[in-house]
Amino acid sequence: MIDSEKSGIMFSANPVTRSRDEIIIEGSYGLGEAVVSGQVTPDNYVVDKKSMRPKDIKVNVKRIAIVRNRSTGATEKITLEPEQANSRCLTEEEIMRLAELATGIELHYGKPQDMEWAIAKGKVYILQSRPITTL
Repeated sequence: MIDSEKSGIMFSANPVTRSRDEIIIEGSYGLGEAVVSGQVTPDNYVVDKKSMRPKDIKVNVKRIAIVRNRSTGATEKITLEPEQANSRCLTEEEIMRLAELATGIELHYGKPQDMEWAIAKGKVYILQSRPITTL
């Protein structure tokens, strides 16, 4: 859908601890297929809903990314350089923007949401939203 440089999932409440005071954001480089299919362990960001600041950041090694081949339009798996593979994929500004969107979408639907997101050329896209079923 979106030729993203970064993508992932987020929850407007913590589905593991059931805390409604935390937003969980997971992300990696490239298209979301690598995250959704489990080919990478994405970075994990726990955001405090009141302050909208990260409470915990876990950076994981992301050795590959799935990207769109510019010539054919098909997707392909690429190996990331070690520096990028070991780096945090989201900036503070991106974390805050995603957290703001998560709370706004939760407010709109009236219940905690499980969302897929993508970032392309600095713009954040919400690809999908559905209720969190485990709360």
